[in-house]
Amino acid sequence: MGKSYADWKLSQSSVTGPDEIEEAYKKVIETLPAEQEEVITKYCDAIFSSGAETEEFFYRLGLKDGMKLKKLIKLIIEELS
Repeated sequence: MGKSYADWKLSQSSVTGPDEIEEAYKKVIETLPAEQEEVITKYCDAIFSSGAETEEFFYRLGLKDGMKLKKLIKLIIEELS
C-alpha cells in the first residue's frame, strides 16, 4: 500500500514543492509576534493530528476487511478441499 501511494504521489503534479511551502511558512512565522506564532503552530499541529486520526481510522477498517477476507478465502479453500 505504501509503494502504491508513493507511486501515485509521484505521478501527481504539484504547483509548489513541500520545501517551498515550508520555507514560505517559516518566513511568515518569523514575522509574527510570539503569541500569534504559538496560535498558528497549535492550529497546524491540530490539523496534522486530525489527519493522523483519520488515517488510523481508515487503516483499521482496511485491516478488519483484510482479516474478514482471509477468513472467507480460508473457508472457501476448506470447502473446495
